[in-house]
Amino acid sequence: MAICYIGGMKKDRYESFKNKIEQIVRISHKLMDMVTYKKREAGIVLVCVVLTIAAVISIVKIIRIQSAEKRQEQEIQVLQEEYTSESGDTASMPDESELVKKTDGDLETEPEDDPNAWYHDIDVDLVGLKEQNEDIVGWIYFEDEESISYPLLYSGDDYYLRRNYLKEEETAGSIFIDENNSPELDDAHTLIYGHNMRNGSMFGKLNLYKTEEDYFENHRYFQLITETGAYRYEIFAYKDVGTLTGGIYTTWKYVDDDFKDFVENTICQGSYVDADIDVEDGTHIVTLSTCSYDSDVRFIVSAVRIDEHEWK
Repeated sequence: MAICYIGGMKKDRYESFKNKIEQIVRISHKLMDMVTYKKREAGIVLVCVVLTIAAVISIVKIIRIQSAEKRQEQEIQVLQEEYTSESGDTASMPDESELVKKTDGDLETEPEDDPNAWYHDIDVDLVGLKEQNEDIVGWIYFEDEESISYPLLYSGDDYYLRRNYLKEEETAGSIFIDENNSPELDDAHTLIYGHNMRNGSMFGKLNLYKTEEDYFENHRYFQLITETGAYRYEIFAYKDVGTLTGGIYTTWKYVDDDFKDFVENTICQGSYVDADIDVEDGTHIVTLSTCSYDSDVRFIVSAVRIDEHEWK
């Protein structure tokens, strides 16, 4: 009987060897699949672990931030209770023209001190505050809005960006005047900064001007109170501005033609509310600035001084 050889190997032995090779290959593939699956499974586990750690870290940070915000809110509340007292009633205030002067025939006479006048809305113990920190130069107070009532600081830089009024590190920071401005508030354009806190503290309520209907009409006035006097401002413009192209972050010492152009084309232009203001030689404008929805965007609120009262 003839026997078939393949390459010197009997055919039946060749078939047996071939089957074993195929079996080994199949086992190898299974092993590779198992290894791949294990690696994939290990990768998924690793990703889950990393995500879990990241989530825990984020939760801890959020808790710390919320705790810090709550602590800061309580500190400010204690400060307000100790160094300020509300004594006026804006609803019963006389007409603004009466606050400035009274006319008796052709003679202009100063009005008698009215206990309901705007400058009596809040009494601030700035002497006591300065004993806490010499950098406290005043107080900012929004009429009809209790949440914006804070000490006003000036250090000549951005020191208080992340520090409270006691110079302690704090996420919420403080309300502070631009380093290029005078703390006496006598510049034509003064910049004041404050964080947009999620709990609505500091300048967090400013965003309500663009998100709540009629908010502007009901919250048009704020005061800056110093050791020498009180200054009342009326808001006339607010908008989002870019940090890179926002020329609004320019301080002005006095009024000139360039400043008038600056007010018309930089502050008023693009305002979310119709802005119309007459700039005169004695005009003083304050712009409040806070964070917005984007790291390159800020929200600003600009107001003009409409009245002032010197302490006696």
